[in-house]
Amino acid sequence: MIKVAITGADSPDAGELLRILVNHPEVIVTTVSAPGREGLSVTSVHHGLIGELKMNFSGPLPMTPDCSIVFVCGNSMTAAEFSALQLARPDIRSVIVDAIPNLDTERLGVVYGLPEINRKPLVRGAVSAMVPSPAASVVLTALYPLATHMLLNDSVKVSVSLPPDILQKDKGNAQKEIARILSQTQLSFSDNFNLELKAIDGERCMKADISLSCPVSIEQIHEMYEIYDDHNFAFPVSSVVNVKEVSGTDKCVISLNKPDDSTLRIEAVADPRMRGGAGEAVHIMNLLFGLHEKTGLALKASDF
Repeated sequence: MIKVAITGADSPDAGELLRILVNHPEVIVTTVSAPGREGLSVTSVHHGLIGELKMNFSGPLPMTPDCSIVFVCGNSMTAAEFSALQLARPDIRSVIVDAIPNLDTERLGVVYGLPEINRKPLVRGAVSAMVPSPAASVVLTALYPLATHMLLNDSVKVSVSLPPDILQKDKGNAQKEIARILSQTQLSFSDNFNLELKAIDGERCMKADISLSCPVSIEQIHEMYEIYDDHNFAFPVSSVVNVKEVSGTDKCVISLNKPDDSTLRIEAVADPRMRGGAGEAVHIMNLLFGLHEKTGLALKASDF
């Protein structure tokens, strides 16, 4: 069994993570660290866990925790603390759910944890990974196949609708994050593309509207997106899809169409509590431990 410790265990991301992990067949949660809430029941903070998890929050994570993996949530760990944990316990895997300020990810070997792009590094010996931001996760999944064919250009316009709390977290960072990852595939792509982030009603609603100049036929475009045929959470389609189709799941559904011969329109929908959050974190864990991607993530769309 995979022994799981969670730091920042009283944060919303940790609550979502726990609701997934309590039903994961290969996981046992051993530590829920939340300094300042020691002794309080987890169910007094996080909903949906009564009858599923009988644990109390503990204090700071010890330097040698009894676990196989640590999920870092909230503002629960500094860069120095994360580096010290890696040094003290190099056998422990870690998933950074919420960004750690000033963390030197390259020096520490932290893999960018978007499985649609970095699945191979995650299954081939990676020890640590960081979860993308929600906006970056949906936009990168939507644009990556085009980048592999050098089709991104200065005409790219992106608008991402997010819940207000996630919008505040992503604002100011998403554009550079997206450009940094896409430019590793298409070197000519830069961060001067047009990105708009805006608020949307709905706790589990995230939608990316993307347009760009593209003379390639829609049939050829769909062939490019066949890169996702052996992935389990990215689904290109021809029809427009409502966010209700993905609510409560780790899926990203990508609608592709050409309103005219020179323009490509992409609409991608995902659940921002899962994509770029808890669902992606569990997806990463599955890959780090050599499990099937969907283990513990074969979830029902919660709106149906």
